[in-house]
Amino acid sequence: MVGEINVAVKTAFVTGASGFIGVNLVDQLIRAGWRVTALHRESSNLAYLSRFSAERVIGDITDPASLDAAMPEGTDAVFHVAGNVSFDAAGDPAQNDDNIIGTRNMVACAISKKSLRFIHTSSGASWGLQDNIEINENSHSNVYDIPINYFRTKKLAEDEALKGLEHDLDVVVVNPANVVGPYDGIVWGPFVQAVAAAKLDTVGTGGAAFCHVEEVARAHIAAFEKGRRGEKYLLAGAQASFAEVGAMVARLVGGRAPEGSSLRDPGMTPEMFNLMSLNQLIDCSKAIKELDFKPVALRDMFADLVTWMRAEGLLDSA
Repeated sequence: MVGEINVAVKTAFVTGASGFIGVNLVDQLIRAGWRVTALHRESSNLAYLSRFSAERVIGDITDPASLDAAMPEGTDAVFHVAGNVSFDAAGDPAQNDDNIIGTRNMVACAISKKSLRFIHTSSGASWGLQDNIEINENSHSNVYDIPINYFRTKKLAEDEALKGLEHDLDVVVVNPANVVGPYDGIVWGPFVQAVAAAKLDTVGTGGAAFCHVEEVARAHIAAFEKGRRGEKYLLAGAQASFAEVGAMVARLVGGRAPEGSSLRDPGMTPEMFNLMSLNQLIDCSKAIKELDFKPVALRDMFADLVTWMRAEGLLDSA
C-alpha cells in the first residue's frame, strides 16, 4: 500500500526469564514493542513471568539440545540473563555448570542460530573484591585470589561470552552491581523481610554499590541498541554501607536495623559475610555516557521494592 511504513518488530530470546532481572527485562522489552521468547526451566515458578505476553519455552542452559529446540533462528537479540547467584560453597559444582558451562552452551547456540547480537548479563563481581578501590571497566580483577565461587564463575562466564567474538558473534556485556527492585525474591527481598521481622542482628562492616532493576533492564536494551561490540558496561550509581542499608530498610518497614559487626550473623553464609565485610566502589560513568544509564537514589529503589512486596503480600501492609 502506498505510504505504508513497514517497521519490523524486533525479536528477543531471554534466558533466566522467570528470575528477578529476567522478569523485569521481559516487561521492558514488551513495553518497547519487542516479540519475546522467554526461556525457563520446567521447574521454574512462573507466577510473575506468566503476567507478560512473552512466548514461554522450556529449556536448560546446561542442556544444549534443549537450547537448540527453544531458540529461534535469526533472533535480533539474545539476552543471556540466567545465572546461579548462590553464596553457599555447597552449591559450587552446580554454580560452575550454570554460570560457566551454561554460558558456553548459550554462545554456541546463538552462533548456530545466527543471532544478531548477544547481550550477556555479568556482574560487578567479575572484578572480585576490591576493598575501598573504585573500579571501572579497565580495572584488574582479583577473582582468582578470593574464596567466593560466585565471583570466579561470573568472570569465567563473561570470558566465555566474549569468546563468541572470535566466531563473529556480536557480544556486549553488562555488569550490574547489587540490583534492587520489584520481583526480587532472592537477595534484597529476603533482606527486607528479615529486617521487618527483626531476624537479622548484624551485617558486615563494609558497603557496596547499588542499582535499580528497572534501569538495569533498560540498560540491557540500550546495550543492544548502542552498546559497542566487545565492550563491558558497569551499572551502579548509589553507594552505601550495609549498615546504612539496614537502617534505611528499617525506616521503610519497621522492624529492627541490623548493626555493622565483624562477627558473622548465624543466618549468613561465610561467603556472604566475607562480601559484606569489604567496601565496593564502582564507577559507572561509561554506561551513563554510552547507554544513557540512569542512577537511582538508594531510598527510591528500596521503596519501590517494599511497595511491590506489600502489593504481593510479602510484607505486612502497615
